[in-house]
Amino acid sequence: MRSSPQKGSALTALFATAGSNTWVGAWAALAALAALACFLSTLQWGINGSSSPYATDVGEIQNALPRWGTIHFTGYPQYTFLGSLWVTGLRFLGIEPAAGASLFSAGWGAVAAGLLVLAAHELGVPAWSAALWALIVSLSTSVWVDASVAEVHTMSMALAMASVWLALRYARSGRRADLLWLVAAFTQGVAHQRALVFLAPALGLLVYPRWQEIWRARRALLGIALWAPLTYLYLPLRQWMGADWTFGAPGTWRGFWAMLLDTKAERILDVPGSLGAWWGRLLVIARLLHEDLPLPLLGFSFAGFAPLLRQGRRREAAALAITAGLHLLLCLLIWEGRVSDALLAAKLPLLYLIGLLLALCTGALVRRWPQVRLLVASSLGLLALWLGLKHGPSVLAITRDASAEKVIAQVESITPPDAPTTFMALWGHDYWALTYAQAYRGQLRGLNLVDHNADFSAILARGDRLLTLSKTFYERPLDWWARQLGSAHLSIAAPDIVEIARAPVKAFGIPPGAVLDLGNGIEIASANLRAAADTLVLTVYWRVLAPPSRDYSIAVHLLAHDPPRGAEDILAQADRAHPVDGWYPTSRWSLGEIVRDVYTVPYAFDGRAVAVRVGMYRVENGEFRNSAWLVLPVETR
Repeated sequence: MRSSPQKGSALTALFATAGSNTWVGAWAALAALAALACFLSTLQWGINGSSSPYATDVGEIQNALPRWGTIHFTGYPQYTFLGSLWVTGLRFLGIEPAAGASLFSAGWGAVAAGLLVLAAHELGVPAWSAALWALIVSLSTSVWVDASVAEVHTMSMALAMASVWLALRYARSGRRADLLWLVAAFTQGVAHQRALVFLAPALGLLVYPRWQEIWRARRALLGIALWAPLTYLYLPLRQWMGADWTFGAPGTWRGFWAMLLDTKAERILDVPGSLGAWWGRLLVIARLLHEDLPLPLLGFSFAGFAPLLRQGRRREAAALAITAGLHLLLCLLIWEGRVSDALLAAKLPLLYLIGLLLALCTGALVRRWPQVRLLVASSLGLLALWLGLKHGPSVLAITRDASAEKVIAQVESITPPDAPTTFMALWGHDYWALTYAQAYRGQLRGLNLVDHNADFSAILARGDRLLTLSKTFYERPLDWWARQLGSAHLSIAAPDIVEIARAPVKAFGIPPGAVLDLGNGIEIASANLRAAADTLVLTVYWRVLAPPSRDYSIAVHLLAHDPPRGAEDILAQADRAHPVDGWYPTSRWSLGEIVRDVYTVPYAFDGRAVAVRVGMYRVENGEFRNSAWLVLPVETR
């Protein structure tokens, strides 16, 4: 029975040694490595396919960094320069640019975790406890996602935590080197991410007692501070050097100042008009924070101020409180009612601050009752494990989203093109995915890729075919194309891909196939059915015999019996309100025009289907008026 006190004494000695200054760097490194291991487990290795608000700009960054290019406002010159250097170096080791860009974020996320340990230790928290809280913060959804994809936020958090740590350290040590590094970290941080300016009141409060020393060093500090805005010269430099991926016009005075000074405030800030609106937003922010860390922990974090106040460290307590208040206010003003890229700039510092406050709570607990150290360490370890299991799948759902690969495969179905071909994708996820696949994976050879800002009249005038994804018409409908070209006529080039022409196509290489006059001024000039994976693909060539005065819808039915004896004999449908995936009404067709159309019908090839029928219909006085039906037999495998 005497072994228990000896065992307890040994554990107490172990924790005491592990919490000494000698071990602080080791615990910070351990926290960074543990966080990095988690980030690597969910890292986005390929081109981004997610439309999650966490991945708004990921595809743009994946394309910009390997090209030594620049990105959207405010340009992030430190991030793009260092990221390009990093990605280029990894390419020599055979690592794909998309993976290199994600690894850049993961590295900064690991650095931020280590710096959180150092900052917490400056506040008197045992290093082992700080390391566990740094890991827990790293496993919050927002931090974990941003450290697994190509994003700017983990670099922002590393610079923020470096500023906090150096301010705490300088306030204690008074070392000139700490002051110089503090100014460098903070000014570079603000130049990188404007939201970091909200740390200024807290940092100023922490170092204020040494204002005379700061004044004496003002020339050196001003010189260091000026380096931050000077990094923006990288933006026009890259444009002048002919970089093929630059955002805006940083090579002009107006464009340069727009990149440097645009804080997006007028586009993202919205002041609530009533107390009820403020309260409603506060509840939404609480819910969003709960998606990162359990709500009870967020409430308990306020207890972290108590140890500082009991120790008479009012400046540190006030600095943390000011920082929390300002970032919470910013969260309430940057309003979209959900997670957004802009909101993350305010939300992420709040998460790291919560980690600091919770670390202060456990630090006070183990100082008062040393015998509970093992229990606290075990509990924090279990919390980290639980968060990993809880948040990991949602992070993977973003980083493993295959939507981009689907788009690339759709477009690749038309390559190599049999004629000069331009493919338009809207600036955003699809364009970034296609451009990346062409530049860094050797796909889509022979295609000229453009975004929606291209001169489409010039493209057609030089004899190119002009194609786009069918879903493009949700944002750029037929009337928009007609305004761009004077007149627009559509056909399906491949499943989910539409061809746009300025004039109606009247000479088409129509393959042999079934023919039928529908009796409404339109004939099926050819129709063919083929099996593909778990679908049947029906290709139809419509020809206009007499321009229809009204719009007809399309009916495509998979039949278990021909003709169907009832609804149960229609196994599947691929109906459309209009031809060409619903985008090209028949009332806009011209005499002699030929329209190629494609329909896919799901089928399990279980032997039940006997035929596919296709026809047109319209609804008149609540009744369906069907054209003649063309029936094609389904061949069994």
